[in-house]
Amino acid sequence: MKTIQLFILAFLLVAGDLFAQGFISEQITKKNDKEGIALEDSTFIGSWPMFGKGNVRMKIGGYMKNDFVYDVNGTRDKTQFLMSTIPVQGEADYGSTGYVSFFSKETRLNLDVRSKVNNTPVQMFFEGDFFSTTGNQFRMRHAYIKVGGFTFGQTWTNLTFLETLPFIIDFAAGDALFGGRSNQIRYEKDIHKNWMFGASIEYLSNMGIENPEALNGIGQAQLPLFSLKFVYHKNDTKLFFGSSIAQLHWTGGPEGKDASTPQLDVIVGGRKQIDRKNSVSFNLNYGIGSGENILAFIGSNANAVLTQEGELVAMKSFSALVGYTHHWNEKWSSNLSYAYGWLSDIPDARDPFALRKGGIGHVNLVWQPLKYFSTGIEYMRGSQRTVNGNLGTANRFQFMTKFDF
Repeated sequence: MKTIQLFILAFLLVAGDLFAQGFISEQITKKNDKEGIALEDSTFIGSWPMFGKGNVRMKIGGYMKNDFVYDVNGTRDKTQFLMSTIPVQGEADYGSTGYVSFFSKETRLNLDVRSKVNNTPVQMFFEGDFFSTTGNQFRMRHAYIKVGGFTFGQTWTNLTFLETLPFIIDFAAGDALFGGRSNQIRYEKDIHKNWMFGASIEYLSNMGIENPEALNGIGQAQLPLFSLKFVYHKNDTKLFFGSSIAQLHWTGGPEGKDASTPQLDVIVGGRKQIDRKNSVSFNLNYGIGSGENILAFIGSNANAVLTQEGELVAMKSFSALVGYTHHWNEKWSSNLSYAYGWLSDIPDARDPFALRKGGIGHVNLVWQPLKYFSTGIEYMRGSQRTVNGNLGTANRFQFMTKFDF
């Protein structure tokens, strides 16, 4: 008897919940019809109207990603496979044993709000993840506003051509990719049916200056970075051309000497969809005093060296990235990429164990049984050669599960 009563109670609760959902949905639909607001918008899938805010719509997105790593050679970073973290001969951790590492730091959340003002599209976008340097603290990735063709705030630099990257499971997917994220003012405009133009003024947050003599002063931006790009797209082909110019500056303070040198870059990239199952991509860069703009060299003071005389000597940098994607069928795919970067004109004063050149290859197999869920495994092999000529190689396996929303 007691079981029957519990069953009836559960039935009434479920029926009441369904009735309430139906009633609320009906009231929202009536309100939308009355105010002329559509609950769904095919141009902004997954969004909903912000009631009382006119034609403003919002969407919450992101993904949950869990990674399981087995590192064969003891690279120093347990969460991303970077050239600069591969131990080389002569370092204390060279020849270390492997380890496992499980983490969910790449999990990402974003908020996308859009509207139109006098037929001009307006967007506010914010995104963060938990890939902080230490621990799992939430950090900001993007925070920008778009008004027509203008972008204001922090996002990918004008010359970061993400479309030249295949899908890589490792977070450091594009070791030879030029770019990153910066705070900027950018303008983009279609100038022809097949051409788009973009220009930006960006904050150069990292001077990337090595100071081996420990001279007084600090690297400090006096001027912003200026960049131009042209993007060509036709059918299944997309090509990117870009260049930037900036100033590296050392402020010596009251007891030191000020020094400056130009920073220059030229970037070419592209992506070609060969057929329904195959695509290829590439990204090439040459720069003077801009090694820090190559993802593999970030944080290694790869732009210039401050000599004992207080002069800035810029280093030349090169990077190359090639990628290939193959879809075995609707649910299975593989991606392959190889990235290589190197520095030249290196002053003798540079740290002998600083990264001079290196390459990393990735190959993976990804299974997507459901629209929002995927899993896969990836093999990585990399090497770095330091300024003193010493070499280190490393291997890593990474398994992941990912839910997009």
